[in-house]
Amino acid sequence: MSAQPWQWPSSSLGVSSLGMPRASLGEFVAVASAHRCSGVELRVGPDEPVRRDLSAADAAAVGETFRAAGLEVLALASYVQVCAPGEDGPVVEALRRHLELAQQVGAGGVRVFPGGVGGEQVGDDDARAVRRLAAVADEAEARGVRLLLETHDSHPRGVDVARVLGSSELHGASVGAIWDAAHPWTAGEEPVQTVAALEPWLAHTQVKDVVARQRGATPALTGQGVLPLDEVLQALDARGIHGPLMLEWEKAWFDGIPDLDAALAATATWLGEWHG
Repeated sequence: MSAQPWQWPSSSLGVSSLGMPRASLGEFVAVASAHRCSGVELRVGPDEPVRRDLSAADAAAVGETFRAAGLEVLALASYVQVCAPGEDGPVVEALRRHLELAQQVGAGGVRVFPGGVGGEQVGDDDARAVRRLAAVADEAEARGVRLLLETHDSHPRGVDVARVLGSSELHGASVGAIWDAAHPWTAGEEPVQTVAALEPWLAHTQVKDVVARQRGATPALTGQGVLPLDEVLQALDARGIHGPLMLEWEKAWFDGIPDLDAALAATATWLGEWHG
């Protein structure tokens, strides 16, 4: 039996470090803890506390910082593009490094982007993704880390991501999906359709709101924009999926929007008041 709407677990709320660019680990932990988040998604980048060149000891220390605060590192947010044109070697190498880093940090997954050409070349995009993910499948399994393909860019809809993950070459592989709530809807796929497509692989849902139904729209505080977030929860609830919900507040890309503290407060209010 699915949870009643008003019983949606408050403990399911997580937050991405995208919302606090240039912040220290301590600053990010303090904000996440103040809003009783249970998990985090950590960006990997040269100007972030989590970088590809971290030593094993430093990566382990990052993970311990979050565990000590009661925060689970659900995923490292990489920028590896598994569908991108070019040779497989550099992409596979990047996947392997991020899998190693995730294990050292203690993260359950590594977010990857499609980054394909799209259009008439979508078949080639899919083939590249399947080939590259399959190449590291054994290592992902051995490290206890899932590679999580996000609904994004060339593969914005749930059906696009499912087309890759449903390949026979990835059957039983340590792969999954991240549902960015905005991208499928902007591409014309309704939440109930997205959940139906991604259910076998869904790791977590990135919640956000926007001011318009178009790509690149300015973020809005959760519940104050036009994205049908109630339908997102209804679609998840109908299939017995109750989290995690990860706030992805795009402060790194939209400097003028409110701080993460305000965004988390709005998200907690929206989640607490949701009645289906």
